[in-house]
Amino acid sequence: MEVLRIDEIRSECRSSSTLFVSPDPEKWPGFVPGQFVMVWIPGIDEVPMSVSYIDKDPFRIGITVQGIGEATESLRTLPVGSRIGIRGPYGRGFDLSGKKRLVGICGGVGAASIVLALEKAKDIGREIVVLSGFRSKELVMFEDRFGRITPDTHISTDDGSYGFHGLVTDLLRKELKMNDAELIACGPEMMMKVVLDIGSEFGVHSQCSLERYMKCGVGVCDSCSVSGHRVCQDGPVFTDEEIEAMPEFGSSHRDRSGRVVSLKECVR
Repeated sequence: MEVLRIDEIRSECRSSSTLFVSPDPEKWPGFVPGQFVMVWIPGIDEVPMSVSYIDKDPFRIGITVQGIGEATESLRTLPVGSRIGIRGPYGRGFDLSGKKRLVGICGGVGAASIVLALEKAKDIGREIVVLSGFRSKELVMFEDRFGRITPDTHISTDDGSYGFHGLVTDLLRKELKMNDAELIACGPEMMMKVVLDIGSEFGVHSQCSLERYMKCGVGVCDSCSVSGHRVCQDGPVFTDEEIEAMPEFGSSHRDRSGRVVSLKECVR
């Protein structure tokens, strides 16, 4: 673990901020968008977080945090100059090597994982479409950044306060034609389940970034197990074929004690 000073804090929306730190660049040459880091908040907890920015000169990373519990709210509200611990990067990221049009679908803070992947995909020449969904206008993030990646960017809000009124998966159904794209997705699990169903209907392959409660991040504790897969090591990014073999996906999680509970019951 490296204990690092927070160099900058950037507000992304009403409930989310990005913290920038400068880890040792020698640990990051093989980083793939979609991988994660374990972030230690002194005196509070250690939590897994997606990497949402990579700056090269000087090297630093950005971690976008939505305050949804004690640990993440404590992390989000730390001032510049505070110190946090960083371990990683860990896990398997997105495979961006395909040739077809790449559609990135994200819900809420899941945009933090997708935006960096789409920047990388643009750099290697992929044609990009962005479908990004939020509950309301006040929670929209990365719109300008997505717009710099592609003009084919579409925002939806559940309450109709901005962009398309409806679910981001409604936009996906309008966007797809038979087998003309590949999908990457990150967001609420039920959203991703619908993404996979639509992808299957249109013959389109998908990759999804799964979220599970993680304690170690290195495959030892098994707290993030889903149908026998360790999300921290085998994922967090899985293909549609892999997820189809996970009966727990879209149905259950494990809580902090490791007990299997329904998706609605699980402490997130």
